[in-house]
Amino acid sequence: KIGVLMSFLPNSIDLLESETLESALLRLCHANHFEHYNGLSIEIKSWLEEHHPTVAGAFPLALDAVNVYHAKQSSAQRVQALQLLEQLVGLPRFSLLDISFKHLGSIDLGRYAEVLYKQASIPKRFLRTTNIPVCTECLKESNHARFEWHINKIDYCEKHNVKLLTECPSCHTSLNYMISEDPSKCICGQDLLSVSQQETGNDEWRSREDWNGNHNILSQQLAMLLFMEKFFPDTQLDEFLLNTRSFIKAYLLSAIKKQTLLATDKTNRLAFGYLSCNFLNELTRISSLPVELRTCIANEVIELALNTPRSTIANIGDSLVSIREASLITGSSIDDLYRLYESGILLLGRRIRNEGRLESFNAVFRLRDVASLALSYSHLGYRQSAW
Repeated sequence: KIGVLMSFLPNSIDLLESETLESALLRLCHANHFEHYNGLSIEIKSWLEEHHPTVAGAFPLALDAVNVYHAKQSSAQRVQALQLLEQLVGLPRFSLLDISFKHLGSIDLGRYAEVLYKQASIPKRFLRTTNIPVCTECLKESNHARFEWHINKIDYCEKHNVKLLTECPSCHTSLNYMISEDPSKCICGQDLLSVSQQETGNDEWRSREDWNGNHNILSQQLAMLLFMEKFFPDTQLDEFLLNTRSFIKAYLLSAIKKQTLLATDKTNRLAFGYLSCNFLNELTRISSLPVELRTCIANEVIELALNTPRSTIANIGDSLVSIREASLITGSSIDDLYRLYESGILLLGRRIRNEGRLESFNAVFRLRDVASLALSYSHLGYRQSAW
């Protein structure tokens, strides 16, 4: 069967550094002398319909729909189709999947959904969909699209320190190589390699030295931008990083004061999520937050809980948290906390109705108990200073 398919694609390609799936498919199209990508996709889909009909429907004809993250219910079939394509052109196994944007975690996270490119997790809301800018200096070195151009928080090429070109200087149309089918050309035919990019600079959030020096640095940076966008939209990143604990503490105290005034029940019957405007739950959905920030937030919550002593009048320490929230406070995994609960170390703060199953989102543990537990079981380590 593969031999039949090879008659359609006699020429293979080598994948390039930081290349996107769409860019690789365009180069594959040109290498096999198809005038347009649509011709290649029709041939591939026809072969799939004949030999693998169960996955043929998951392979779209349009280039801008081919990436894995566009598929939801059919994403497993999309993966299988790309694996067959790898065999078709003699590429290493999983190589096309490696340069795809794939779902990361649950797709029901809405605006917090993330996609994965190699080892970098990227908030889905940060992906460009209609305008894909380019760096002409990069294109002069190699005519292929880089994955970073798809991230809407990136405006400058980190390698050449020049501003990405967002529109054609001739027709002023927004650039998108998936429409022009050539990263170095506009849809009007303008050769972008002849364009001189004069504006120099860099994205300040990428040039900071506060990030952990590992392969996941871009994931941490984008997670931090998402965090700032949600909770501190009017605050500069530099200012926040200089006074992290002060900002976190002020946010929590302000939210708790406001929600306490609106509450119609006693504090010991309220969820900490309600009193803090769902602060910790929102954070648990951002997977790549720097450990230093998580530690700082955990420390502030612990201090908030333990600085309000137990008394006959319920206070914030008596509010209820879920296992998800407790996971962030203690720096432990949800599985570890379930084991502590099953061992009788982590006690319920209220009864579970009808003795039902303890769900990870149920607010049933006292914040004060979780804070105390963090001091003895935490992987983070409670300390007075963080960031």
